[in-house]
Amino acid sequence: MTNLKWAARLALPLLLAAPLARADLEVKLSGVDSEERANIEARLTILNYANEDGDDEAEIRRLHRRAEADIRSALEAYGYYGPKVKARLTGKGRNWVAAYQVEPGEPTLLGDIVVEVNGDGREFPALAQAVADSGLRSGRRLRHAAYEGTKAALARAAFDNGFLDARFTAHALRIDPEARRADVELRLETGPRYYFGEVDVQQEGLDPEFVRRYVPIRPGDPFEPVKLLQAQFALSDLGYFGSVEVQPHRERAVDHRVPITITTTPRPPRRYDVSAGYGTDTGARLGLGAEFRRLTQSGHRLRTDLRVSEIKNSIGAGYRIPLGTQAGENLGFATAYTDAKLPGGFSRTYDLAMTLSRTPGEWQRQLYLKHRYEQSLTPDTGLDSTRLLLPGMTLSRGQLDDAIHARLGWSLFTDVHGGLEGALSDVTFLQGRALLRGVLPLGPRGRLLLRSEFGATQVDDFSALPPSERFYAGGDQSVRGYSYQSLGPTDAEGDVLGGEYLSTFSVEAEFRIWGNWGAAVFADAGGVGDDASPELSRGVGAGVRYRAPVGTVQVDLAHPLDGDRRGVRPHIGIRVGL
Repeated sequence: MTNLKWAARLALPLLLAAPLARADLEVKLSGVDSEERANIEARLTILNYANEDGDDEAEIRRLHRRAEADIRSALEAYGYYGPKVKARLTGKGRNWVAAYQVEPGEPTLLGDIVVEVNGDGREFPALAQAVADSGLRSGRRLRHAAYEGTKAALARAAFDNGFLDARFTAHALRIDPEARRADVELRLETGPRYYFGEVDVQQEGLDPEFVRRYVPIRPGDPFEPVKLLQAQFALSDLGYFGSVEVQPHRERAVDHRVPITITTTPRPPRRYDVSAGYGTDTGARLGLGAEFRRLTQSGHRLRTDLRVSEIKNSIGAGYRIPLGTQAGENLGFATAYTDAKLPGGFSRTYDLAMTLSRTPGEWQRQLYLKHRYEQSLTPDTGLDSTRLLLPGMTLSRGQLDDAIHARLGWSLFTDVHGGLEGALSDVTFLQGRALLRGVLPLGPRGRLLLRSEFGATQVDDFSALPPSERFYAGGDQSVRGYSYQSLGPTDAEGDVLGGEYLSTFSVEAEFRIWGNWGAAVFADAGGVGDDASPELSRGVGAGVRYRAPVGTVQVDLAHPLDGDRRGVRPHIGIRVGL
């Protein structure tokens, strides 16, 4: 019992003193601005401690004693080697203020500058450009970043252009703080330039010449490391290989020619897909697919698909013959049958198509010629059949930071096609469509999604246009809050007929909240009409998001704002990329 009393007497003062050992901290910095201030704030440990809600009094005092050294170190990077710092820590109880008045003083200036390139790369343009872009000039203020950046740029330019033996014979930044002078000496010896040697592609099942045409490396070309990465991407994008490894053998170089070995592992020659799901645009759905890779040693491929849903059923097959020297360039032949329910009717289409896909520059271009036979039932024409021969072209381009879950980027898809009556078509028309999507980051865990779509049709007799060539709006990928293809001109019975012009817009803010789960709010607008400015119907809503490997699963509740529609409509779907 005596021991317990003594323990209590010792513990009581400590417990009473504990609140006094904690403090609130405010840090004030004056006398500097711009880059110098930002660098001090980044290095000032007492400021970082305050931003993290640090409140231990002993630690505050320790960091305050260290603050002057932090400030001096931060300013040296900008050439200030003699700053004056007035530091003061005031306060009592739980409130403390650490104030630092900084006078940077006179900056250190660059004196003698020697940046020299010797060896075979002495006159090489990329190395000369690295020197020109350095910012190292006599009389300018010393910036350590300019020195380190010049050094790194020279080394990178040498390596990127095949000077694999490049090294600095001298690299020095000599500073005299009292004289406020800094001299620079950078001497790079490039050595000889290297070239690509023989390229050995290890693969099976395909014609070696067919595979080699996609490799952007030719024996005798200057050795450029970026081409090793390009070769890896080029072969991976073909879809025939599960893995691609590109290995240069510098140790085996003869006459400065580096042999290259490309090792591949094949994908299975066949792939089968089974999918099932539910979407408000399609209802319950089931998909079966099969892809036959490497039907020939020249990489011919066959793809078959069956899609069954409550709204649309389709079956089709496509045969592709690779062309050119880039993945995705091919000559294709396809056939498909589609049976779709429409407002007040149905559409059954039988398609035969030939496509030529190319990649001129950064654009993906597809020229196509499609023959379609369509049987349909529409409120304005009744039961009808139409034959069409449709020449057309699509252009697409995009830049995304992530193909599945993009936070920054954009994509554009355009299509133009038409038919000519008497030339294997029952109607003359011309139609264009454009879909533009964008995504921007919203803070560290959010993104802003933007979408706009436009379509226009030139036709003398709209009633002669089959349903597959009419525009409709409404649904998961159009205007949420309205059912699939429910927006557009209607007949006297209220059945939607489709229209000649289409305009839709969407803006959505999406935020990840916990793990892969998130939430979104959105506003959509869109409409279909017989003139270029159709009346727009609007919808707003919110939803839940789940970030899955295949894309973002969306479950939305949307409220229509126009017409006689009321209540809230659910929408379920998956978004990939944008």
